[in-house]
Amino acid sequence: MQQITRSLEEQDRLLLSVSDQLKLPLTQIARMAELAQTTGQTLDYWKEVEVTAAAALSLVESYALSLRLSSQLERPELAPLTVSSLLYDTAESLSPMAKKCGVELQLDTGLRALPVLGDRQVLLAALSALGYVFIEGSMTGPDDDPVVLRLSAHRSRYGIVAGIYSSTPGMATDSLRRARALYGRARQPYSQLTFGPAAGVFVADSLLSSLSTRLHAARYHKFNGLAVTLTPGRQLQFV
Repeated sequence: MQQITRSLEEQDRLLLSVSDQLKLPLTQIARMAELAQTTGQTLDYWKEVEVTAAAALSLVESYALSLRLSSQLERPELAPLTVSSLLYDTAESLSPMAKKCGVELQLDTGLRALPVLGDRQVLLAALSALGYVFIEGSMTGPDDDPVVLRLSAHRSRYGIVAGIYSSTPGMATDSLRRARALYGRARQPYSQLTFGPAAGVFVADSLLSSLSTRLHAARYHKFNGLAVTLTPGRQLQFV
């Protein structure tokens, strides 16, 4: 019974975080639509509306998937996949929002054909939700110092580490631990990363828990970020 209660409390906190996260893009869309009724707008303007709406919808879909998984209405489907294709697809999903916000996306996938075990839908949803948080956080930095987000993968003694890393300094190793402690109790639980509710971080955490793993703070090639350790495919054990 206590475990069920904790699970419900976790879902309530996640829903509250997602709701707070959606307020800004939905308000922006409403104001854009109101403005469009009185002024003629260009195609670029409507493209910005589309990008904002797509980002909000992506967060809703990721949250819905995490809810289905945590409620065991759906189970992860583990299968071999390559890290490079996973990060490439993540970059593709993040590219419109990154371009809108002036963020440079880089891919660093030296382990191109390296197979891991995972659920592609779950991992893509988790990394995309996480990426949107990084992009949102980049908007709080100085205008003359463009942010670079690097999607990278490398091998460690624990498995294959795939994550998103930022050129913005200041993300301490223990900041994720503090954010989890403040999650559901503060409006800005991850102030080292973004001034918002950082809902994508906790949605990603919830999704990854269905794969028996979690996000962790990481540093790679002088960039700080958040990453997940994935289990190598069986054939990799012979390499």
